[in-house]
Amino acid sequence: MNCIDKIFNDFEAIRSDIEISIDKMKHELGEFIDHIVLYGAGSAGIAFLKYLNDVDIHPVCFADGKQEKWGTMCEGLNIISPETITEVVGKKALVIVTINTDGKRYCKSFEEALRIDGHCGVHKMLHEYGCDNVIDYTYFRRCHSLFHGDNYNLPSCSDINMMLKNRECISSVYDLLEDDLSKETYEKIVKFRLIDDSITIPTLTQENQYFEPDMYSVHNNACFVDCGAFNGISLKTFLKINGGFKKYYGIEPDRYNYELLNDFVNSLSENIRDKCDIYNVAAYDNCSEELIYSLKGPGSFMSDKGNELVRTRTIDDILDSSEATYIKMNIEGSERKALCGAENTIKFFKPMLAIAGYHKTWDLWEIPILIKKFRADYKIRLRSYMNHLSFVYYCE
Repeated sequence: MNCIDKIFNDFEAIRSDIEISIDKMKHELGEFIDHIVLYGAGSAGIAFLKYLNDVDIHPVCFADGKQEKWGTMCEGLNIISPETITEVVGKKALVIVTINTDGKRYCKSFEEALRIDGHCGVHKMLHEYGCDNVIDYTYFRRCHSLFHGDNYNLPSCSDINMMLKNRECISSVYDLLEDDLSKETYEKIVKFRLIDDSITIPTLTQENQYFEPDMYSVHNNACFVDCGAFNGISLKTFLKINGGFKKYYGIEPDRYNYELLNDFVNSLSENIRDKCDIYNVAAYDNCSEELIYSLKGPGSFMSDKGNELVRTRTIDDILDSSEATYIKMNIEGSERKALCGAENTIKFFKPMLAIAGYHKTWDLWEIPILIKKFRADYKIRLRSYMNHLSFVYYCE
C-alpha cells in the first residue's frame, strides 16, 4: 500500500461526513436558488451552468468584467455588467464566481482586470457594487453527485465517483513518477480532490511553465510542436530560450486566437518566419471536423455542445514522419485525443513532452499511463503552477 491507497482509505472513512446530496445543496441555497448570477462567462462559467441545469437549477444571468460582453448572450442567458447585478436581479442576488481559481488567485490566462488583487479583489469589487452574497463555485465541490462524467471542463470540481472506480490506476501512477517533488505534488493533488481542499500543493512560478530549466533541453535544432498555440505566447518564450531552431508547428483551433498567432508570426524576421508552420486546426485523434466551443480567447474547448465547426488533424499527419523534439499541449481537455494522434511520432522520435493534466478528472492518471504505453522508457515528472488547478506532466 502506498500513500495514495491510504488517502482513498481515509476518504472512504469520512465520506459520509463531508459529502452533501443534491437535495441538501438545493436546501442550503434556499431562497437564493431563483436569484443566482454567474460571474464569469468563460469556460468555467459555461461548465458550471451546465452542471446546475442538469439538476434543474437555472441561474438568472451571467455577469462579466469584460465590457465587450455586456448586452450579449451566453448559453441563452444575458450577460450584464457587475455594476448592474442588484438593479437587474435585486438584493437577493447570489453571485457565484465562476472563474477558475485556487481560492487565492485566478488563472494566468485571464485579463489583468479580472486579477487585480487576485481572488479577494474580485469579491471586494462585487461587494462594492452592492452584492451582499458572493461565493465561489468551488463551494459546491462537496456535492459529489453534481459533477459527473467530465462532460464540461471544471478542473476544481473532480468526478469523485470516477476516481473511486479508477483507484488502482491512480495509485499506480504514483509509482511511475520519477522524483520526490513529483510524488509529493501528485499525492497532495489526490488528497486535495478527495479529502482536504485547503491543502497547499507545491507550486512553481509560471514564468518557466513548459520550459523548466532542469528539464527542457536547449539546442539549435529543436522542432517544437505547440498545441494550443494561442497568440504565440509559447513561441515567444521558445525563441527567447533557444535562439536558433529547426522548425515550429503552431496548432490553434480557435479562429480568433489563430489570427493573433498569425499576426505574431508575421511580425518575426523572415529567417524565423520561414521556419514556422501554423495551422487553424485542433490537434486530435482523427482528421475530420468536430465542434469547438469558441470563446475567442483563452479556454476554447472541444465539445459536442460547441458553437463552431473546426477541422481536426493528428500530429502524425501534420508532421508526416518529420522529426519532433518537443511537444507541448495545453488544449482544454483534448490532450488524450491529441496524444493518440501523435502515437507514431512519440514512438519513433521520443520527443520531450509537456502535457497539461488537469482539465478532465481522468487526465490526472490517464495521461501518464498513456504516455508510458507508447514508450515505457519515458521518465515522467509532475510540476504544479497554481496549486491544484494547473499542472503539467514533463516526459523525457
